[in-house]
Amino acid sequence: MLILGAGPAGLACGIAAARCGEQVDILEKNSQPGVKLRRAGSGQCNLTHGGPIDDFLNHYGNTKQSRFVKPALFAFPNSETVRFFEQYGVPLFEREDGKVFPRSLYSGDILRTLLEQLETNGGHLHTDIEIQTVRRTGDGFCVDTNRGTFSSNRLTIATGGMSYPQTGSTGDGYRYAELFGHPIIPPHPALTPVIVERYPFADASGISFDNVPIDVFRNGKKIRHGRGDVLLTHRGLSGPGILDLSRFLQPPDTLRLPICHNVSGLESLLTGKKRLKNALAPLGIPDRLLLLFLSELGISPETLATEVDRDARHQLKRSLEGFPFVIKCLGGFDEAMATCGGVALDEVNRQTLESRLVSGLFFCGEVLDIDGDTGGYNIQFALSSGFLAGTSANKFAS
Repeated sequence: MLILGAGPAGLACGIAAARCGEQVDILEKNSQPGVKLRRAGSGQCNLTHGGPIDDFLNHYGNTKQSRFVKPALFAFPNSETVRFFEQYGVPLFEREDGKVFPRSLYSGDILRTLLEQLETNGGHLHTDIEIQTVRRTGDGFCVDTNRGTFSSNRLTIATGGMSYPQTGSTGDGYRYAELFGHPIIPPHPALTPVIVERYPFADASGISFDNVPIDVFRNGKKIRHGRGDVLLTHRGLSGPGILDLSRFLQPPDTLRLPICHNVSGLESLLTGKKRLKNALAPLGIPDRLLLLFLSELGISPETLATEVDRDARHQLKRSLEGFPFVIKCLGGFDEAMATCGGVALDEVNRQTLESRLVSGLFFCGEVLDIDGDTGGYNIQFALSSGFLAGTSANKFAS
């Protein structure tokens, strides 16, 4: 079996296929495998989530994606991921938010285990491979490279998407898939930050809001609601709540989110003789953010609370409950954690991950039009789909 790409999906596919004694050759264009995996979770590798596997289906982009990922996730669920790595000497732990990491907080331990299991089961990894052509030959496939021609009656494309192109994810798999007639959903960045038009809070960079509601407006109409942690950056918004929504966003959508959790007591705070910046202190807004916020509203922080007129009070309350951020653009592939788009799902059998167009051709991982939320859902799908594709390919061979 030939596998293109040595990320978590390709390595999992190779392990599953090699376990049955078949020859497995994984072709990787980088000098080292798993370059993107090494960077996952800032190098700490949030490889899955501890929630019920049924709940995973709610963490992919749309209904079609949720339906498609189910067979792979149920064949190799998060509990199996934990068992696999702990069985081979990598203890894991689950944080309060459900994210699962290696206890070492070192992504290299995850990669090392995958590579060891590939080798133990007889699989072969070839690095520094420059693929020149991928072609169908009779009942099989040939891949012409700078190091000769590799051939097999089964081929799996596991080359990833286009996020973090500096790691080698440059969309190669889309071109290979198109050679075999597979349509590609145009890729764009997912799990990426938002850059805001006329952003007023650059000097409040680093301040975060915990588990806040986020409403998305397009052409004046509310089109989506989300919830999660939000981080103010030097040019806009990030954090899990924003990253998870980013697949649905486009300029010039408006995001509204609260500056503080509870403004029900605002009127009582505006009855004393304190200056406004002091009167609003019980709201718990960090000082530097509060000053920038009031400046954006055109209200002096030195104003006495009792001098804030009715219109200003209304504006203050409305903005505290849902401050508007107009999207200028989204972060590009160089900062996106995942890719939205890829090999169209309609022409791939979700039960086996085999092509419906070409017998013996399989897909797994991010090259497919699958993108999950933050929290370990993307690496889990990479592993699950890799193991399913490798197992299915062995059944094909028999």
